[in-house]
Amino acid sequence: MRFRFTPPHLRRIGIVVAVAALIAAPTAPLSPAVGLSARSQSTTVPASPQSSSTVWQAQRIKAGGVTQWIECSGKGPLTIVVVAGLHADHHMWSLVLPSFAGMTRTCIYDRPGLGNSPNRKPHATVTTTQHATELHALLVAAGEKGPFIVVGHSYGGLLARTFTAMYRPQIAGLMLIEGVGPNDDVNHYWGEGGDLVDMWKSVKAGGALKPSSLRLVVEAAQDPNRNYWGGPSYGETKADLALWRKHQREAANLSNRSTFVIVNHSAHVIEHDRPDAVIAGVRLLVSAIKGHHRLPACALGAYGVQPLC
Repeated sequence: MRFRFTPPHLRRIGIVVAVAALIAAPTAPLSPAVGLSARSQSTTVPASPQSSSTVWQAQRIKAGGVTQWIECSGKGPLTIVVVAGLHADHHMWSLVLPSFAGMTRTCIYDRPGLGNSPNRKPHATVTTTQHATELHALLVAAGEKGPFIVVGHSYGGLLARTFTAMYRPQIAGLMLIEGVGPNDDVNHYWGEGGDLVDMWKSVKAGGALKPSSLRLVVEAAQDPNRNYWGGPSYGETKADLALWRKHQREAANLSNRSTFVIVNHSAHVIEHDRPDAVIAGVRLLVSAIKGHHRLPACALGAYGVQPLC
């Protein structure tokens, strides 16, 4: 989409979060009785009713100058790090997290002012570079070590690009789900959790990730003009949508080991509409990295159209 306007999925982000929270089964909340120490509290909670046997360790940690909530589960040589979109928290991912943790170590976190993370004090103007630095500090403080597979949605996709560019030696794989990219024409500031995100600086930071042999999966929506499949249209122009789709396809050029799919029956929040496609994409990455083989470029055809195949 053309991002001179606030993108449609962000203009109506209240609808996005409300719908996802109602439909997706959330993880159990962390007790509010927490302090601000380096590792203030740890609790064991079930990930979701879909996988009550999956045990998640949740804690709030002060690191990198902010306090953020992080929840991890699973075992394996790789660690999946899930990065939510603007205004979105861990609840948006509850349909896929149990499956992720069944494959390998998996962590989800909430940025300051979202979900179970307290507001940044004082509020500030931030960038993906700052968010990436805070995420890395959080992972270090939590004792989570790479190699990482970074999975980012929407604004989280831009943050995932920045994080990968900054900490490339620790990154084994990247998955972009309807990710904002450096070529998108964005408004200067987007609001989140009481902070302002300087998007002009952020898209520049995301553009620092250069093409490489990094294993990459890009999933685009069949209908990015809605936040959920069958929902009301945002009313964007055909030109705006064509440009957004073009940039989604271009994201696959970040790697010569990439897989690109336009997921059938999906709107912008693919992890809600087609959790099976998201799970399949992550499984593909995990398998390729563990097996030390190239990412099959055309392996996701069962979930949608693969124009590059």
